[in-house]
Amino acid sequence: MDPTTEILIKGSLTLIALVVVILRHRRPGRLPPEQAGALLWTIAIVAVVAWPNFGRLHGGSGIHHWEQFHYFLGSKYFPELGYDGLYAASLAAETQLNLGRPVQGHVRDLRTNEVVPSSTLRTHRNEVRQRFTDDRWQKFEADVAYFLKSNPYDYIRRIRLDHGYNPTPTWTFTARLFSRYPAAGDSSLTLLAWIDPLLLAALFLMIFKTYGSRIGCLALIIFGLGYPWRFDWVGGAFLRQDWLAATGIAVCLMRKKIFLAAGVLLAYATMVRVFPGAFLIGPLIVGIRQTVEGRQVPKWLIRLGLGFVLGILLSVAAGAMTGRGPHAWTEFRANLHKHHGTWLTNNVGLENILLYDSDTVTRKDVDFSLPEPWLHWQAKMDRLHSERRPVVLAVLTLFLLVIAMAAWRQTPDQAALTGIVITFSGVILTCYYWVMVCLIPLGKNRWGPTAGFLILNIGLFGLHLATPAFEMIYGAMSFALAVFFLAWIGPDAWKTAREIRGRLGRDSG
Repeated sequence: MDPTTEILIKGSLTLIALVVVILRHRRPGRLPPEQAGALLWTIAIVAVVAWPNFGRLHGGSGIHHWEQFHYFLGSKYFPELGYDGLYAASLAAETQLNLGRPVQGHVRDLRTNEVVPSSTLRTHRNEVRQRFTDDRWQKFEADVAYFLKSNPYDYIRRIRLDHGYNPTPTWTFTARLFSRYPAAGDSSLTLLAWIDPLLLAALFLMIFKTYGSRIGCLALIIFGLGYPWRFDWVGGAFLRQDWLAATGIAVCLMRKKIFLAAGVLLAYATMVRVFPGAFLIGPLIVGIRQTVEGRQVPKWLIRLGLGFVLGILLSVAAGAMTGRGPHAWTEFRANLHKHHGTWLTNNVGLENILLYDSDTVTRKDVDFSLPEPWLHWQAKMDRLHSERRPVVLAVLTLFLLVIAMAAWRQTPDQAALTGIVITFSGVILTCYYWVMVCLIPLGKNRWGPTAGFLILNIGLFGLHLATPAFEMIYGAMSFALAVFFLAWIGPDAWKTAREIRGRLGRDSG
């Protein structure tokens, strides 16, 4: 299936799904509110089948080689590679393998995130090689050889212009439970690629059991048809959806009032991807409200907090057992700081609205004659980020105030979902992480936000057909999400604001 056909089919399915969602709400017939109905079930099943490109996966392969090059090799050999050695070591292995093709001219230096001539990494390549024992190096060479022989030269070249291996030590510990021993091969990497579908199945099963088939189908529709997280991004990858499964199941457990386990899962999600910690803020606001009203801290908040702290402690300890000791956390912090200064064209977040301009979305700042075409654009974004920081902080504060007022009047599980908006406000994430939007039907006003996102999604499919520029597509997505999120949480925030105004009026009277 060529990309244009995929976009046309999934865009059309999104339009059909929008009609079905509206019909289910406007004309429910005799169906109970929690039941999906035949039409909603049908479009949900079609959406699930559509996500992996109707079974075609990556052109017939279930392995996302780009992803697994980073996450399989990066986790398996983390004791030797750390965060700076993957590309340098793979170049050294390729040289020794002598496959009869030239070494690529430029590569990203993972110590600085700059694209440099490969020849300048010779000393670093030798240093990384010395971290390996001879036996481990032979295994690394064999694993690298699999990727080199399974993919075209240009594909490998572009892989080593990406941004390296960046997961937390906690994620690395979990990944090494699966990647430490098997050699790279079609069978082993296919098995690793099945971990995410199994985790997603557990997540959606939990949603169906907790919220009913109607909400479950709405979540499946958003997941299966969402443009920003299409299968091509991380489908067929290795353990890339564990944070989503942990976060979504934690919300379900809050609904079931199983707060200790919810806290542990939310802590794990936070320790593998950092930003899911935002999902704790909403329940904390609800707990503050209940403390003020009841004059004592609610027991559910204590259990949630204990679970979160326990999960954090276990995750920190696990991250120290990845072959680099407790120092792995110091290295991760340095790597996170380095990566935070890198602007990506498929980033989505509130800052895009405040920093993008016409030259950015039309790619006038891009020079494809350079080894790093977006070098000048990234320098410009750094400058604008510094110049407009007061504006960014003011808008962030406004968003957080609206979020807090919305969460104030919600239940813990509903308030947890405001973490999606908190993340949008304070963090810029690559497009596929916004798959968390599939959890929105678990909140208040379930059908309306689902329909709203489907409308937004149709626009993204259309924009994809109009332009290849990620800056245009994901800049527009950032703006659309800002409107979408305010429309979603705005009514609750407004009700809280009116209540506060009413109380102030009564007190002054």
